Amino acid sequence: MSSAQQLVLVIFAGVFGLLVGSFLNVCIFRLPRECMSIVRPRSRCNSCRNFIAWYDNIPVVSWIVLGGKCRHCRVPISPRYVAVELLTGAIFTWAAYVQLYQGSLEPEWRRAAWFAIQAYLASALIVCTFIDLEFTILPDEITLSGTVIGLVAGAAFPFMFDMTGETPWFQPEHFAWLPAGLRETFTGLAHASAGAAAGALIIYAIGVLGKLAFRKEAMGFGDVKLMAFLGAFLGPKAVLMALFVAVFLGAFFGIAKFIVLRRMGYVPFGPFLSAGALVMVFASGPVWRGFDAYLNLLRGPR
Repeated sequence: MSSAQQLVLVIFAGVFGLLVGSFLNVCIFRLPRECMSIVRPRSRCNSCRNFIAWYDNIPVVSWIVLGGKCRHCRVPISPRYVAVELLTGAIFTWAAYVQLYQGSLEPEWRRAAWFAIQAYLASALIVCTFIDLEFTILPDEITLSGTVIGLVAGAAFPFMFDMTGETPWFQPEHFAWLPAGLRETFTGLAHASAGAAAGALIIYAIGVLGKLAFRKEAMGFGDVKLMAFLGAFLGPKAVLMALFVAVFLGAFFGIAKFIVLRRMGYVPFGPFLSAGALVMVFASGPVWRGFDAYLNLLRGPR
């Protein structure tokens, strides 16, 4: 593939990400409102209820042209919409760039599959994050269906666990009783299942212990389902590291919030779990190297 073709694909991925981000905004608004379909009716202003024309629904561009206001009633449109579009476009662009210019997977169809997995996970977690921030809920439409998709992806693309730095718990020889063509598939499925179970059980245990210690809910069941979803894609080892990263990010945010506002208040944990998972999806190598360096530091000189 020539450099020009690679550049075109990266640009296309970014534009596609902007379009996906526009759809994610629909999901973020409608999924918590269970009486609304994400398909129909078409988008309209929440204030004047006028339908939005296609030329007023172009990602980022329309928001800028309209000055961030509805064409009909001039009520401000939340900057969250353009933020979601830009965030999705940036993630898609970066994922495509890495796979095209720095990707280590061979053959090339594996790079395409890993890009698709990264794009799906990023999209799903963006929806979960913004819904959790506003409504403090995590939609079952994302977490439960995502767990099933993760199990299927693990069976179809078992190499994806190598990308999150997993040390396989299962090997094809563990399934020697199966035909040779199915052993790798069942290896991936078993690993995805172990990841889903590990993710759900660890966060459930934390919730139970936290409730006993603090006499109030520490983790909601939505977090349990989210961790099962993430574990199916990351595997048991990487999903626990994602939890560790999430705790670190949450603690840093909490300290900063307390310093600035002098109060803590309630902060949903879902966004931090999502961030931890994306760190493992896009930067597992540096995370594991940093973790190993930390363990070596604790051991001291030999």
